[in-house]
Amino acid sequence: MIRQGRERGSRKCAAKLQPGKVCGILSGILRTFYCKNTVKNNRAQPDKVVFFLSQKAPSSNAPLNAPPTRKVKRKHPVLKAFITAFLAGLAVCSVVLALRIDTLCGNPCAPFFGQQGGNPEGSGGSSVSSNPPASSDQSFEEYLNNTIFIGDSRSNGMANYGFVPRDRVYAIDGANHQTARTQRFLILGSTGQRLTIAQAIAVVKPARMIVSFGINGIAFMGEQTFFDEYAAFLDELKAASPDTILVVQSILPVSAAREAEDPRMSNATIDAYNQKLQALTLEKSGRWLDTAWLLKDSQGALAAAYDAGDGLHFNEQAYEALFSYYDQNRIY
Repeated sequence: MIRQGRERGSRKCAAKLQPGKVCGILSGILRTFYCKNTVKNNRAQPDKVVFFLSQKAPSSNAPLNAPPTRKVKRKHPVLKAFITAFLAGLAVCSVVLALRIDTLCGNPCAPFFGQQGGNPEGSGGSSVSSNPPASSDQSFEEYLNNTIFIGDSRSNGMANYGFVPRDRVYAIDGANHQTARTQRFLILGSTGQRLTIAQAIAVVKPARMIVSFGINGIAFMGEQTFFDEYAAFLDELKAASPDTILVVQSILPVSAAREAEDPRMSNATIDAYNQKLQALTLEKSGRWLDTAWLLKDSQGALAAAYDAGDGLHFNEQAYEALFSYYDQNRIY
């Protein structure tokens, strides 16, 4: 009877637990467990893509023709940050190089390094401006049109040979820095009014003025008078146009024959006066432009190649040398 009872109980449990029902229960339990773990993992790794199966949970016994599970590459934030910083650094370097290339290799380098070539005569050197040009693409013609040349017959030679327009030269033959303060020989406009050099500068107000007096004063002025008059003339020019750059050019040499004819106008005296004139120019906040050495021979006198014939004035080749130097050593 006990055996019959056990067999009856077994048949009853077997009747309740049919194979289809058991598989359904187990499948539901497995789906529930898999989904919970999948959601948990998805929250922990938000960048991971999860594919849910609608009928069955993933199984190691999946058929060979089942679609492959998509693998997602894990991202490396440290590597990504390094690459981003590296590329940004390259971009910054490229921008800096682009901005500085004109300065490093532009045209010309002379404004940054001063005088092109040394002074072979050692007569003081040229204090040419080291400031960059106001306009890097300004032509030399435009530069000259913004410049006034002040002086005597030597300055008039610039216009006579066509190196500069006549209205850019405020000069009169035989003048010196003393008589230039009072001589009214300049006429501006159609008024017919005659002006002194300083008065004309006050009207025109050029970018720069280059003063080239001295040769007509050495022979008859005493040294003290010479420099007192020069200082007063420079003061008047600066007062007439404070924003105009004041440039004083060195007194240019004479030939050996001219020096022998008139010892008062010796090249040794010219060199000594140039040293003091340079100091005066700097004292007046001006720019010293030493071009005397350009026209000298090995003896320190005016070279025959630049002599117009009288030992005092210059030929066209001399002005070519001077204006080439002006172009290469522009003053801004």
